[in-house]
Amino acid sequence: MKRIINVAILFAMMIVVFSGCLKDKGFDNYEYGINDPDTQPPGVGFPKAANKKNTVGLDVSGSNQAVNDVVYVNLESGSPAAADVQVTIQIDNSLVTAYNTANGTNIQVLSSTLYSLPSLTLTIPAGQRNVQIPINVSSTLTLDPNSSYGVGIKIASVTGNFVVASNLKDLLIEFTIKNKYDGKYQLRGYHNRPGLSNPYDETVHMVTSGPASVYMYWPALGAAAHPLNGGVTYYGNFTSNFYFNPTTNQITAWDWTPYATTLPVSMGPATDSRYVPASGGNPAMIYANFYYNNNPGARGFFDTLTYIGPR
Repeated sequence: MKRIINVAILFAMMIVVFSGCLKDKGFDNYEYGINDPDTQPPGVGFPKAANKKNTVGLDVSGSNQAVNDVVYVNLESGSPAAADVQVTIQIDNSLVTAYNTANGTNIQVLSSTLYSLPSLTLTIPAGQRNVQIPINVSSTLTLDPNSSYGVGIKIASVTGNFVVASNLKDLLIEFTIKNKYDGKYQLRGYHNRPGLSNPYDETVHMVTSGPASVYMYWPALGAAAHPLNGGVTYYGNFTSNFYFNPTTNQITAWDWTPYATTLPVSMGPATDSRYVPASGGNPAMIYANFYYNNNPGARGFFDTLTYIGPR
């Protein structure tokens, strides 16, 4: 298990480190990619191409839904553009096929009749570092909530004295229908490990990760993480991901996403972990008692999540 990180200490360290390291600051602020702008040729890339795939939950709707901040291109440069930079992108759904082959998944290619991009040419204006355009999904009424759908986009070319970053040129977007567990919740609970057991009371997002699963995102931290010890600490760069039986609403399994295969986990009693739909004026609730490292007596979370509204 990775060490526990103190939020206050982490932020203080970030201030010190980032003040002397443009590479880290720029990358974390989505200003450029993972190549050091001071030592590498200036280039362009999708920051979110660093993820194998980017999952977006969509509502069930016959109206257009604009998905922002995913088709997002940055300069990999320590300085803003001196002149307009034209970036040409194109749809490449071989990225969907390649991901399925590598990971044993069955993401379906989203029909081109259901989505559109405003343009395949993006302009990073002079004096700026980035540009983004929405991907518009016209309707989800024909999509199967038990399936997920993918769109692959790649950077084809760029003008001026820039290169296309090979590690940030391919963007895979996965669309799922937001499941009934998705939303904004008030998280209250505690961890049973001595020294870490101060109760927390934090607003979190439960984000669709599959047809009947959600993972925890902590807006105050700006990252996928589970609060700990009064909300001043959290575990490393992973978070809890819950799987539900959509018929009984019981939590049947959970893991640490995205490291499910490398971090041993052990479920607590399934009867204590469940989703309760809204009823009689009472909001929906999630009760999640879960353990890890096969040590329920000393390494467990006891969570109650109260639905606040859509995220």
